[in-house]
Amino acid sequence: MAKAFSILIPTWNNLPYLKLCVDSIRKNSCTEHQIIIHVNEGTDGTLEWVKKEGLDYTYSEQNIGVCLAMNTMRRLVKTDYILFLNDDMYVLPNWDNVLMDEVDRLPDNLFYLSGTM
Repeated sequence: MAKAFSILIPTWNNLPYLKLCVDSIRKNSCTEHQIIIHVNEGTDGTLEWVKKEGLDYTYSEQNIGVCLAMNTMRRLVKTDYILFLNDDMYVLPNWDNVLMDEVDRLPDNLFYLSGTM
């Protein structure tokens, strides 16, 4: 099955919230998605958890910040669409169908959607 979105999630020693975020994606998605995590530092066990879960990931020994983390994760993207989530976000049931319906209504593929715009 083709994956709809590559979901990029930078994290910095925030494992309890990251687990909730990833669980919400797995539980509340209608379609399978590529989940890519950037582990900044990971002294709280994040790197080990990401590996155990079989998630795609990038890693830095220090906190490199969101921008560089996003650019680093971009190299692993395998889908046509990229979605950015913070590690403390929780997605609701059917979120991906609603988002894809919005994407399908756009006139072309030159877009950037934001929850704060």
